[in-house]
Amino acid sequence: MPHYLLAIQSNMNTVYFLIFVCCIGAENIGQPTSLQTSKLGDNVTIECYLPDKDFNNMVWYKQKLMKTPHPISRCYNYLRQATFFDGYNDGRFNVTIDKGIFHLHISMSKNEDIATYFCGLVTLGELKFGPGTFLMLQGEHTSTTVLQELISDEVHLGDKVTFVCRVKTVHGKCSGGYNAFWIRKGSDEYHPSIIYTDEDIEKRCEESSDNGSTTKSCIYNLIKTNLSITDAGTYYCAVSACNKIMFGNGTTLEFNPQPDSCFVADSSFTAALLNPVFLTLVSSNIISLIIMISLVAVQCKHQNISSVCVNRSDQDTSEGTQQVGDTEALTYTSVSFTNKPWPSRGAEQQDISKHNELYSKIKS
Repeated sequence: MPHYLLAIQSNMNTVYFLIFVCCIGAENIGQPTSLQTSKLGDNVTIECYLPDKDFNNMVWYKQKLMKTPHPISRCYNYLRQATFFDGYNDGRFNVTIDKGIFHLHISMSKNEDIATYFCGLVTLGELKFGPGTFLMLQGEHTSTTVLQELISDEVHLGDKVTFVCRVKTVHGKCSGGYNAFWIRKGSDEYHPSIIYTDEDIEKRCEESSDNGSTTKSCIYNLIKTNLSITDAGTYYCAVSACNKIMFGNGTTLEFNPQPDSCFVADSSFTAALLNPVFLTLVSSNIISLIIMISLVAVQCKHQNISSVCVNRSDQDTSEGTQQVGDTEALTYTSVSFTNKPWPSRGAEQQDISKHNELYSKIKS
């Protein structure tokens, strides 16, 4: 291939990568399985469901652990014919194209196929990706064993937990070094797997030589603190050694049912009740309340006595007033004073004549 075509291809890969970083995680592209497990040598199908909206191209990208994403295939929507890029055109990769479907098929899977696969589409010059599917391939490894320890103690929300992975490798020196990864498969299939790199892991290794072979034993601990409900799931230890990736058998993290959480809350509440400061405050409040009730009762008692005395006094006063009033009424009703104008002399003579006349008739 001419040098200028290689330069264009390299630039296109750079552009695709930059767009990949900016636009990953489009909600309208469905990859229902976040962590897909299979055996080495099996045929694998990674599903992808596209929206009904109009778009021009469909793409598949592959990203190995801690590596840059690379394009696998591209398909023009209306021609329904896929093109595969270098490294993926050996016949092992194929796609199924239908309305709303763009599945990726891998035949005779190899260790190098272990990676995260992103399904995407191009519309109006914008490249969008789905959440991705991590393909985990389990195989038989005679020279390396990866063992994960189970979590024996009960785990509660907010606790601290340590995932232990023991790796034993028997071989001569090989290139590529040793790296460890922890991959979590959550209960929600649509939630992307969380990958913890070697930087987040406590590592401790020892080497020993015997009969010309080297045995390397390593422990990779993943420590998680302040656990939340989103941390639940199965954690897989992945070890990259001698250009191969090997996986452990998985460690499941589960939380106790809700009643236990309630029990913890009740225990905390009981401990708070037994706090000396709390007890002192409660006792002082109770004593103050008793004193207030006593004072109110005494005050009410005095008010009741005073009220009775006042009522009786008012009643006696009322009765005495009634008797005196009746007497006065009887006394003063027998006497009546009326102011009348003095009669004139003519009127007086007329009255005397009327009295004399009346007296004469009675006498006769």
